[in-house]
Amino acid sequence: MGIVAINTVEIHPANGSAAALRVRVQGLLATLNRISGCTAYSLTCGSNPGDPWVVTGYWDSTERMTAHFNLPCLTEVFELTAERLVVGLRFATFSLSPPVEIFN
Repeated sequence: MGIVAINTVEIHPANGSAAALRVRVQGLLATLNRISGCTAYSLTCGSNPGDPWVVTGYWDSTERMTAHFNLPCLTEVFELTAERLVVGLRFATFSLSPPVEIFN
Protein backbone atom coordinates (compact mmCIF):
# COMPACT_ATOMS: atom_id res chain seq x y z
CA MET A 1 0.00 0.00 0.00
CA GLY A 2 1.36 3.41 -0.95
CA ILE A 3 1.68 6.47 1.22
CA VAL A 4 -0.05 9.47 -0.37
CA ALA A 5 -0.15 11.90 2.55
CA ILE A 6 1.88 12.71 5.65
CA ASN A 7 1.07 14.94 8.58
CA THR A 8 3.43 16.13 11.27
CA VAL A 9 3.19 17.86 14.61
CA GLU A 10 6.36 19.39 15.98
CA ILE A 11 6.09 19.49 19.77
CA HIS A 12 8.27 21.69 21.94
CA PRO A 13 8.24 20.12 25.43
CA ALA A 14 8.15 22.34 28.50
CA ASN A 15 11.10 21.99 30.87
CA GLY A 16 10.69 18.95 33.09
CA SER A 17 7.67 17.58 31.21
CA ALA A 18 9.30 14.84 29.14
CA ALA A 19 8.16 11.81 31.17
CA ALA A 20 4.52 12.89 31.50
CA LEU A 21 4.43 14.13 27.92
CA ARG A 22 5.79 10.84 26.56
CA VAL A 23 3.05 8.86 28.33
CA ARG A 24 0.33 11.11 26.94
CA VAL A 25 1.69 11.15 23.38
CA GLN A 26 2.21 7.39 23.28
CA GLY A 27 -1.39 6.86 24.43
CA LEU A 28 -2.59 9.15 21.66
CA LEU A 29 -0.44 7.30 19.09
CA ALA A 30 -1.98 3.98 20.13
CA THR A 31 -5.41 5.41 19.31
CA LEU A 32 -4.31 7.06 16.06
CA ASN A 33 -2.60 3.91 14.77
CA ARG A 34 -6.00 2.15 14.77
CA ILE A 35 -7.66 4.69 12.44
CA SER A 36 -8.73 3.45 9.03
CA GLY A 37 -6.35 4.73 6.38
CA CYS A 38 -3.49 5.33 8.81
CA THR A 39 -0.46 3.32 7.78
CA ALA A 40 1.51 4.39 10.85
CA TYR A 41 1.83 7.12 13.44
CA SER A 42 5.22 7.53 15.11
CA LEU A 43 7.08 9.71 17.59
CA THR A 44 10.65 10.94 17.24
CA CYS A 45 12.10 12.66 20.29
CA GLY A 46 15.01 15.08 20.32
CA SER A 47 18.10 13.76 22.05
CA ASN A 48 18.59 16.81 24.29
CA PRO A 49 16.20 18.48 26.72
CA GLY A 50 14.41 21.27 24.89
CA ASP A 51 14.82 19.65 21.48
CA PRO A 52 11.53 19.37 19.59
CA TRP A 53 9.67 16.09 19.24
CA VAL A 54 8.00 15.17 15.96
CA VAL A 55 4.82 13.12 15.65
CA THR A 56 4.34 11.82 12.10
CA GLY A 57 1.28 10.22 10.53
CA TYR A 58 1.42 8.29 7.24
CA TRP A 59 -1.79 7.92 5.22
CA ASP A 60 -3.09 5.91 2.27
CA SER A 61 -5.50 8.75 1.38
CA THR A 62 -5.40 12.52 1.63
CA GLU A 63 -9.12 12.49 2.39
CA ARG A 64 -8.69 10.10 5.34
CA MET A 65 -5.83 12.18 6.70
CA THR A 66 -7.92 15.35 6.45
CA ALA A 67 -10.95 13.67 8.05
CA HIS A 68 -8.93 12.52 11.06
CA PHE A 69 -8.16 16.14 12.00
CA ASN A 70 -11.77 16.35 13.26
CA LEU A 71 -11.50 13.38 15.63
CA PRO A 72 -12.23 14.14 19.30
CA CYS A 73 -9.00 12.42 20.41
CA LEU A 74 -6.93 15.12 18.72
CA THR A 75 -8.14 17.72 21.20
CA GLU A 76 -5.63 16.07 23.53
CA VAL A 77 -2.82 17.70 21.53
CA PHE A 78 -4.17 21.12 22.51
CA GLU A 79 -4.78 19.99 26.10
CA LEU A 80 -1.04 19.35 26.38
CA THR A 81 -0.48 23.05 25.81
CA ALA A 82 -3.22 24.07 28.25
CA GLU A 83 -1.63 21.79 30.85
CA ARG A 84 1.75 23.41 30.16
CA LEU A 85 3.41 20.15 29.13
CA VAL A 86 4.35 21.78 25.82
CA VAL A 87 5.34 25.34 25.01
CA GLY A 88 4.74 25.21 21.27
CA LEU A 89 3.19 23.22 18.45
CA ARG A 90 3.75 23.38 14.69
CA PHE A 91 1.54 21.46 12.24
CA ALA A 92 2.26 20.49 8.63
CA THR A 93 0.74 18.27 5.94
CA PHE A 94 2.28 16.88 2.76
CA SER A 95 0.75 15.21 -0.28
CA LEU A 96 2.86 12.77 -2.29
CA SER A 97 2.33 12.17 -5.97
CA PRO A 98 2.80 9.44 -7.03
CA PRO A 99 2.30 7.33 -3.87
CA VAL A 100 5.50 6.28 -2.12
CA GLU A 101 6.18 2.83 -0.66
CA ILE A 102 7.75 3.57 2.74
CA PHE A 103 6.84 0.54 4.81
CA ASN A 104 7.35 -2.95 3.46
